[in-house]
Amino acid sequence: MSTPHIKLQLDPRRGAKAMLLSLACFSGNALLLKDLASHRNVDPWMSMTFRAAIGLALTIILFAPAGTLNLRRSFQSWLLASRGVLGALGTAAYYTTIGPLGAGKATLIGNTWTIFAAIMAAFVLHERLGVVKLFGILLALSGLSLLTGLAPGTIAHFGHHEMVALIGAVLAATVVVVIRQLTRTETSATIFSSQCIYALLLSLPLAMAHFDTLSLMDVLLLTTAALCASFGQLAMTEGFRFLSVAAGGAFQMTVPLVISLSSIALFAEPFTMAQAMGGVLVLWGSYHTVVGGFSRKPAGA
Repeated sequence: MSTPHIKLQLDPRRGAKAMLLSLACFSGNALLLKDLASHRNVDPWMSMTFRAAIGLALTIILFAPAGTLNLRRSFQSWLLASRGVLGALGTAAYYTTIGPLGAGKATLIGNTWTIFAAIMAAFVLHERLGVVKLFGILLALSGLSLLTGLAPGTIAHFGHHEMVALIGAVLAATVVVVIRQLTRTETSATIFSSQCIYALLLSLPLAMAHFDTLSLMDVLLLTTAALCASFGQLAMTEGFRFLSVAAGGAFQMTVPLVISLSSIALFAEPFTMAQAMGGVLVLWGSYHTVVGGFSRKPAGA
């Protein structure tokens, strides 16, 4: 089954509005997940199941009547299936590490997807990778080593959860590049539904044993977090329709800053001096990585 080619046209103003909405939603989602995992002992697979199920239901309600949603495409298109599987695995990596690592640290590590996406986009989408971006990548990688304990002489310890979070960042970068490709042929609703479908297939079997432990407040918080994640994901997907990978990353880069400061204030999340410095370098490096391509068109466009 073939779909009509959708002409992709950059529109910075429209893309910026969508990215700002996704920023607010993702921040709310992360803080709720931290509370659910650390203070209410809700299984992360349960959180992921709610996110996938509510996201899928919301997408059907909003887009099916308009005819912009095609659920079967998630199983017919290898690119959509790849987006779904990789997105589900990346989400699982984030959801399972936000409790033990903390919302701030897990999100800062996850935010390094911006540098990996810029590198991938240079080869796959032919977006320019210049000196400014390379400088940003080096800064972010230096910050990552301090944040995770890879750098010698730091108190931080690079363990299992740090590795999972880093793998999640690479998966997220791959998903962003795939989304950029998919926006040429698929609607935002169909792209997002593919992640919901595969995330539900992954998480539901692991969460089924814990449904009877949920309280009414747990259900309300899980639903709110899922709605935040769904609207954030839809807004981000729409934003990348009108922005380059680098430009979209510029907006998403502010998410870990808001989450880190909020997590410190609300949950007293600990940061050593080296980790705090690493977080700053990650954000600074991410900024230089994305700003290098903010106003430039992809090569060959």
